[in-house]
Amino acid sequence: MTVTITKVGAEPASTPTPAPMGGKTQKAGRHAPGHRDKVPKHGVLKGGKTHRAKAKIEAVRDPAKAPPTRKATLKILTDKGLERRRRRISKTVRSMPDDKVRTILKASGLNVSPKTPPKLAKAILEGGMEAGMIVSPVK
Repeated sequence: MTVTITKVGAEPASTPTPAPMGGKTQKAGRHAPGHRDKVPKHGVLKGGKTHRAKAKIEAVRDPAKAPPTRKATLKILTDKGLERRRRRISKTVRSMPDDKVRTILKASGLNVSPKTPPKLAKAILEGGMEAGMIVSPVK
């Protein structure tokens, strides 16, 4: 026999819902632990695997100062100087043997086919040297 006590003027109490029966439930949004959860995480400043090679963040004296720039000299030629330079380059290339022309082109990253005519290979080298893309070897 069960006895229920109710106050006068109060609403009857609602019956509590029973707790769900069963095994453990996972929290929402979690997943089963995988490889990435088991691997220790590396901090940003620690460096991780490559911390021996070089630090990611280097200390500087003044953080507000601009980073160092590559110093380069811009050479402005006159028309006469430009013509002299072109003539000197064309003479140098003309006097070179074909195999040397191809090795210079290959060293500068321009792979020329062995079937390319020597005249065309020399023209490519001459144009590259005039543009400043290919540095001429010192004799």
